[in-house]
Amino acid sequence: METGLAQLRFAASMLFGRPLSAWALDRLVDAALETRHEFGAIGPAAAEFLSGPPLDEDARREMQLRRFRAQAAMAAQETPYYAGLFEKTGLDPHRLRFEEIARIPVTPKAAMRNTPDAFVRRSARPAFRTMTTGTTGRPTSTYFSAHEMQTTALLSALTFLQEGQIGPDDIVQISTSSRATLGNACFSQACQRIGAAWYLAGLVQPSQALALLAEEHHLPGKKPRTSFLNTYPSYLGELVECGLAAGYRPADFGLTRISVGGEVVTAGLKARAQQLFGPVVFIEGFGMTEIWPLGATRCAAGHLHWEPTQGLIEVLNPEASGPAQPGQAGTLVATPFGPYREASVVLRYNTEDVVAPLAGPLTCRWRDWPATSDIRGKLRLSIRHDRGWTYPRDVLEALEAVEAVPLPARGGFWAVSGGVAVEAVVRAVTPAVHREIEAALEGQGVPLRELHLVEDRRQLQQPLPLRCDLREDSFATPAPSTAPDVGGAGRLPTERS
Repeated sequence: METGLAQLRFAASMLFGRPLSAWALDRLVDAALETRHEFGAIGPAAAEFLSGPPLDEDARREMQLRRFRAQAAMAAQETPYYAGLFEKTGLDPHRLRFEEIARIPVTPKAAMRNTPDAFVRRSARPAFRTMTTGTTGRPTSTYFSAHEMQTTALLSALTFLQEGQIGPDDIVQISTSSRATLGNACFSQACQRIGAAWYLAGLVQPSQALALLAEEHHLPGKKPRTSFLNTYPSYLGELVECGLAAGYRPADFGLTRISVGGEVVTAGLKARAQQLFGPVVFIEGFGMTEIWPLGATRCAAGHLHWEPTQGLIEVLNPEASGPAQPGQAGTLVATPFGPYREASVVLRYNTEDVVAPLAGPLTCRWRDWPATSDIRGKLRLSIRHDRGWTYPRDVLEALEAVEAVPLPARGGFWAVSGGVAVEAVVRAVTPAVHREIEAALEGQGVPLRELHLVEDRRQLQQPLPLRCDLREDSFATPAPSTAPDVGGAGRLPTERS
């Protein structure tokens, strides 16, 4: 979220003891729309001015401790899972000190996946059950109230308006899985509140999605073509591969911004996407169903910045108890705060995503927010070997920078003596391609010991999962039956349709 909005919400929480209400947020959206109508979109300089003075670290720490205590007290009193947990630890959630937060056991993904109802407050009014898409494992369920959904949509609308990312004249294509109900619902409601036109394309065949993006429109007050695309990195890779092969070029589209997330986003993918769509702006960050709407915004320096009023972020050393040190990779542990989370409560949730804390002082735009490195991938998809760790980002950044590798990069890696073995799909297996990929992997610090190149993805041994494979097929006419016609149920053989 934009820093200026964070200042406003922080000031409200300090003055009134709680964040802004949905009603107040709705009025802010009105004000932002009126300002945009009168003065145009807010430019980078104005947005920087709106950030105001930096939050005092001590005040931020005190605010986060107070919010954490409130969430912990609710969890202990109203959820079966945390009632038992606090009874075992003997901690009083009302009197927690900041350093005692680390004594609360981390909540594993399996706990929420196996017993989602155990995290729902007894006094909550759950209105919506959402499930993860199951890309990296069995789907996990989370419940949200109608108020949470409304608040999240309004916060998103404010961010899009203040950042100049989506306006009333935009046409938005959502090319994510239709099973990603939480993100799709909140994002589409934000677009609708702004006044933008949106449609859910889903993960259809890339040729269909490209045809929608290239389609010309004649809508009053809207741009002539789709101007904003929301999708996954792997599906964007499929669009790029299909579009260039079909002869599409930047003049065939009207995209100005692409919001891409849910997987590792590589520099190679973005560079190759601009060959198809032109100089689009990429919007990146981090979001996850289980800790929604706590998320991160990616700055130009490649840092993930976490809005402090929405939750507490920790990075834990996966090989030793305690926090990871600056520059040291660790697993991301998150606690979303109320009122953004009031139905399903989670404390110290292990996202299983790998990041590294950053050493300060930072000089980027959101330098006064808590920050980590960009996501390196899931810990269970990373490999520990005798030279250290290799993460999915290390391999994907190398592969997608090589034109001989079709997008999205398909491959995998595993530990061998002295380092790792890597496999990848390429257009053609040649000695030159082999050398180029070897050099790219070594340039990313991958201790390569074996490289297996194939031209058919079915030959891969341990491929990384990709969201683009959550394919949604169009309607297909059933093949004629070869069985004798004996009539349908309740119909005589002589009847006609």
